[in-house]
Amino acid sequence: MRNTITRFYLSVLFIFGVITIGYSQTEPALSWTQYRGQNRAGASAEKLTEKDWVNSKPEMLWKKNIGSGFSELIISEGVIYTMFSEKIDSLSGFEYLAAFDEKTGNEIWRAQVDSIYIEIDGWGDGPRSTPTIDAEYIYSFSGLGKFSARTKKDGKLIWEHDFVKEYGSTRPRWGYACSPILIENKVIMEIGGTDGKTFMAFDKSNGNIVWNNGVGPAGYNSPLMMSVEGQNQFIFVNGKDISSYNLQGDTLWTYQLPFAIPIAMPVLIGSNKLFFSQITSGFVIIQVESNKATEVLRGGEMKNDFMTCVYHDGYIYGYHIAALRCISAETGEVKWSKRGFGKGSLILVDGKLIILSDKGKLAIAKASPDAYQELGTVQSIEGSITWTAPSFTDGKVYVRNQTEMACIKLN
Repeated sequence: MRNTITRFYLSVLFIFGVITIGYSQTEPALSWTQYRGQNRAGASAEKLTEKDWVNSKPEMLWKKNIGSGFSELIISEGVIYTMFSEKIDSLSGFEYLAAFDEKTGNEIWRAQVDSIYIEIDGWGDGPRSTPTIDAEYIYSFSGLGKFSARTKKDGKLIWEHDFVKEYGSTRPRWGYACSPILIENKVIMEIGGTDGKTFMAFDKSNGNIVWNNGVGPAGYNSPLMMSVEGQNQFIFVNGKDISSYNLQGDTLWTYQLPFAIPIAMPVLIGSNKLFFSQITSGFVIIQVESNKATEVLRGGEMKNDFMTCVYHDGYIYGYHIAALRCISAETGEVKWSKRGFGKGSLILVDGKLIILSDKGKLAIAKASPDAYQELGTVQSIEGSITWTAPSFTDGKVYVRNQTEMACIKLN
């Protein structure tokens, strides 16, 4: 039981991100510059060439060793950025932010950002958060709570905040996991600090506080951004509570979920509905109108442990505990289930699911409610804790686990 709960909370590592609808940082078409890619929907707008992936396997371009951590690989302008850790001994080591050549996987630079976070239950050490980049800087968050801005060119430190020392935040049991989100000149984070500093916006250039709000300890979720009725707003999940703030940090609406601490991120359905799921209780969909949230559907047909679902043409695809599943976003009806991927991950590219099992098997399948229709598979990386979701850009999939990262060509 304890291991189940542990895995549930640790799952956070992937969810330190959010879902938006295109109002956070602007990304070129061929990039994946933040957690879950453009709009943080776990989807790419690129076209995926139809191929016979059964008889002609996706091409492995390169594979490299990497230290432990759960950060996604973010890619822009021919460079991959991510975080990892390396141990000195069983009790010490360091966490790094690093840049790699997209064509070869070779390291360009690395910057030490903090001491290593040692995971107390053995699920994996190192950083949980995924960095975010803009035109000039990269913003990263360590497992022990140091948040910093550095140059993309060489990792030089621009500014830094220690959430524990500066804001009285208490580190969550399984480490800090929030992934930063950018909007205009601000970078937004969950802090979990005292005196109304649960959520904060920083000036992205100098790290000065722009606003702070909210009450509650640091958890394993990340800010989400959406636009409802023409109003841009940040969505935060903290415990059972959902809070919405405008860009100035003023409260717009609040809502209490029927379950606590959903680790998988919300999924945007249409323009004003949000899907939340949790491993013990199932899911709920709320609708936001005139700054009021109302439940429209609840069920037990999709119970996310830690990996966030994707939405496509009226259907939700994701992991019901350890089974890949498709359900209707209107009724919750189960359309199909597929085992064999463990507690894996998935993203959506051009109407196809790019699926990564928890042991590194990469599969391509149609995003269709009719049935699970697999188009091809390849073993991408080895290891039993492949819990970081894939990234996709320029026809290539990027994957990692606790020991390896790899690039696989699809187009």
